[in-house]
Amino acid sequence: MNHSHVNPTKRSPESIGVKQCLNGFYSLWCRDFGSVSFLLVALLGIGLAVLAIISKPEQVDVISIALGMCILSISVAIAWQFIKLSANEQGVLIPGYYQRVKQQAALVFIVMMLTCISVLLLSPQPINIGFLLAYLSVGMGFILACLNRPQRFNFSVFVFVILPILPEVIASLPVEVGHFLALLPVVLGALIYRKLQRFSWSPHARSIYLNGLETGWMIGPIAGQNRWFIKLTQYLHPASYFIGPMLGMLLLVLPILSIIAILLSAYFDAEVPVIMVLSQMLIMVCSLIHWTRVQRWRAAETLFMLPTFSGKRGLVDQFFKAQLHLLVIVLSIITVITLVSALFNAQMTLLAGLHIVASTIWASGMALALGAMSRSVLQISLTMLIVIVHSVWLSTSLVDLREQGMITASYYWGDLGLLLLMGLLLVISKHKLWKNGVASL
Repeated sequence: MNHSHVNPTKRSPESIGVKQCLNGFYSLWCRDFGSVSFLLVALLGIGLAVLAIISKPEQVDVISIALGMCILSISVAIAWQFIKLSANEQGVLIPGYYQRVKQQAALVFIVMMLTCISVLLLSPQPINIGFLLAYLSVGMGFILACLNRPQRFNFSVFVFVILPILPEVIASLPVEVGHFLALLPVVLGALIYRKLQRFSWSPHARSIYLNGLETGWMIGPIAGQNRWFIKLTQYLHPASYFIGPMLGMLLLVLPILSIIAILLSAYFDAEVPVIMVLSQMLIMVCSLIHWTRVQRWRAAETLFMLPTFSGKRGLVDQFFKAQLHLLVIVLSIITVITLVSALFNAQMTLLAGLHIVASTIWASGMALALGAMSRSVLQISLTMLIVIVHSVWLSTSLVDLREQGMITASYYWGDLGLLLLMGLLLVISKHKLWKNGVASL
C-alpha cells in the first residue's frame, strides 16, 4: 500500500494545549532507547555546563562545548523521532498522531533552547553566542538532512566529532560570516517546517528504524568481514547476539573518537570532558546488551537452538562469561584513554585515573547486572538511572580534582564498596537471567 500521497497534517485535529501535547510523551521519548539515550547525553551536557559555571566560570570554552553537546544530542533525538514517525505506517492511519509527535519535538527543542539561554545568563563570564548558533545550525542541519534522506542518520556519531573543533573554527571566521550564522538557524527552521508539511511514510526510514531498534541508540557503517572484527564479535558471543555487529563497532569507534578529541583539545588548548563522555558512553553500551535482549526476546529461542550450548544452564553460563569479557574490554578502553589523557593533563594522577577506571567499571557492571534482571522495557529503561548516578559521582569528584588538586578519600572508599556491590549483583543476576525459560523474559 502506497501512503506517499497521504498528507496526515491535514487530518490532524486543531492545535491542542501543552498538557494534551504531553500525552504519550513518556512512551514516545522515554521508553525508546534511541531517544532517551540522547536525552540523557543532553542532560549530561547541561550538568557539565552548570558544574563548570560553579567550579571554573572563567572556562567559557568548556561551558560552550557542554551546551553544544546538549544542542547536538537533542537534535539527534528529534531526528530519530522523525525517522521513527516516518517509518510507522500507523501514523498515517491514526488522526493527530503526526501532529502530536511534531508538537512534542518542537516542545523539546524549545525547552532545550530556554535551558541553554538560562545557563548563559547564569554564567558570570560573557560567552560568545556565535558558538551556540553554530552548534544550533549543525543540529538543525542534521535534522533537515535526515528528513531528506533517512539513511544519513547512520552517521549520527560523527556529528559529535565537531564538538571540540567548532569553537576554534568560529573564532577564526570573519565578522561577516558570524552575522550570517545568526540567520542560518532561521533558514534551516523554515526548510524543516516546509519539509514537515509534506511529511509521509517512507520505506527507507523504516529500514533505518528497524536497524536502530535492534542496535539501540546509535547506528553507523559496519566494519564488514574484517578478521579482527569477527574475532571481537565471537569473543563477545552470545552477549553480542541480540545487538549484532554494532556492539563491536561501538567498542572500536568510541576509543578512536576519544583519542582524536583529546589530541584536538590539546592542540586548540580547550578543556573537553572526553573522559566523562567516554565513560558515560561505555555504560550505555553495556545497557544496550540487555536493551536489545528485551526488545528481541523472541530471538532467544533461536539463540538457544544453536549447537553451542548444553541446555539453558550452558547458555546462561556463556552469556555471563561474555558479559565479563565485555567488562574486560571496557576496562581496557577506559584505562588506555585515561593514560592518553594523562599525557596532556598534569592533574590526571595515578589515583585520579584509578578512580575514573573504577567508577566506570562498577557502573558498567551494574548496568549489566540490573539489565539481566529486567523483564520489560520499562525496567530496562529505569536501569539508565545508573548513568545519571555515575555522572553525578564522577563529575563531583572531578570538581574536587580541579579545585583542590586531589580527590578526597571518600570517593575511593565509595568506589571499593560499589565494586563489591557490583560483583554481588552480577552473581545474583546470573540466576535471574531467563529464570522462567528462554521463551520468556
